[in-house]
Amino acid sequence: MTYKNVKNIAIFSIVALFAVTSFDLSNAYAEESEGYKMIGDVMPVLTFQFRDGTETYEFPVFKMGENMIDDAGVSFSVEGTVTDSPLLHKAMDEAYIYRSSNAAFDHQFKYFDVDANFVKNGENVISLAYTNCRVDNYQVETLDSNDYESYFAGVGFAIVDKIDFVCSGLNSNNDSARITPGTIIDHGESAFKYANDVKTSVTFSFNEGKERIEFPSFNLDSGYGETGRNAKAEFTVEGVLDNYPMLQSKIDNARKVSGLTAQSNDDFDALVEFTNGDKTLRGFDFRSCHVESAKITTLTDKEEGFTKKSGFVTAYQLGFECSGLKPLNVNYGALQGDTTWKTTKVVNEYEEPLQNTDKDLSAFVTFTFDYGVETAEFSMFKQSNVLTATEDVGTEFTRKTAYPTVELRGIVGDYPLLYKHVDDGLKVQGIIGTQNRDLVDIDVKIVSGEKEIRGFNYSSCRATDYDVSTNPNSEESYVKNKFALENIFDFECQGYRPNNPAYDAMFNIEKAKTSSTSDLRKTDDWAQGFYVE
Repeated sequence: MTYKNVKNIAIFSIVALFAVTSFDLSNAYAEESEGYKMIGDVMPVLTFQFRDGTETYEFPVFKMGENMIDDAGVSFSVEGTVTDSPLLHKAMDEAYIYRSSNAAFDHQFKYFDVDANFVKNGENVISLAYTNCRVDNYQVETLDSNDYESYFAGVGFAIVDKIDFVCSGLNSNNDSARITPGTIIDHGESAFKYANDVKTSVTFSFNEGKERIEFPSFNLDSGYGETGRNAKAEFTVEGVLDNYPMLQSKIDNARKVSGLTAQSNDDFDALVEFTNGDKTLRGFDFRSCHVESAKITTLTDKEEGFTKKSGFVTAYQLGFECSGLKPLNVNYGALQGDTTWKTTKVVNEYEEPLQNTDKDLSAFVTFTFDYGVETAEFSMFKQSNVLTATEDVGTEFTRKTAYPTVELRGIVGDYPLLYKHVDDGLKVQGIIGTQNRDLVDIDVKIVSGEKEIRGFNYSSCRATDYDVSTNPNSEESYVKNKFALENIFDFECQGYRPNNPAYDAMFNIEKAKTSSTSDLRKTDDWAQGFYVE
């Protein structure tokens, strides 16, 4: 080998080493924060660990494909403004080039790990580790308002990457520090605003202690609906992602034992209370519950969060399945009086504080029970198509007689007699022959001020379902800070009669109050001393 060749090899080696060193340093990439409006200040921060380097990015939109408890695969999706991300874009491009290949490792960027950290004030609320991930699909899309508003100032467009990932595993990196038995954790009052100031709190009773959390969204998924025997009680809650140490440990454990027959899930009790200030209006005591679903997802609306017209919400959606449900109706006993002088007929009236109806119309509903009468105002009243004679059961003909039905909806209020009625139905749920037990008459009056405009009388009604539900409008309820917790009552009735007070008044002719000879007392019947000639 000549001196010249040795010199050239040495120079080439130095240049190659410098190039490799420079390449490694350039691959530790972190994106600048875009300053998006994140409700609760929780931002998904994802770190991609490729073979050629590491990249970290903020994605305001993060959505799990499956809930963490299901043993049914691992996938997630992200959305973010198209930005300078060379390694991630390279992985997306290579996935397209080798889209028809089934080889396990046919390109350098096929498999990688992803650490998903949900960061609040510089600290991780929850950390998830996705292993052996690949790009499943992607697209670049311009998001707009779909009605040409984006072309004008103050609205705008957003050009975003939408990327779907599929992974082989998911691990939780959350701190599992031992909790001292008897610990009580109260996360305090929620900062959100609620219609009629009716809030929802859930107190979880674990073996280790208790944890109280206020959730802006609550749904009673099952419990009161007419069904077979041994119906399970299920409920879901939703709120901004946060760190709940005791509850999170149960979520992690439920994920670990999912699909295993040799290990069991942790059971716990959950007390749900609907309160207005210091007053408890309603509640449910759930027994022997376990975590059924847990999902982290971003609530967003098209381009609005990216253009900062609105915001993003990193939400925690949790579902629970319980073996038992005991309703709480704390105000019914107060209406009855003390134990010595309890009345057999209770009367209660409740007026809806919200008044937001076209032409100031209000729907007042009077329930006549065996044990009393209750009149309550509801924001929403819905009756079935009363002229329908039969019910379509999905076959070539209709064969079931359609009974009149009534649906009443309003913010959770103080009507204990109505609560008692649906709770009594829960006690005999699934027992044959109890459908026509304890029927109620329902009288509906639609009034404007003091004037009755319309009315309906329903007789021999039974409650077919009862629900308590919050239906937030995507991210808007969080951004606008407005939530509404509804009571929803469904009844089926055997009788129906409409009232038309305005029409009846047209023919209610008042007669003059004048006396006629027939009104005069007969003089021949007068007392002694008076006579008729």
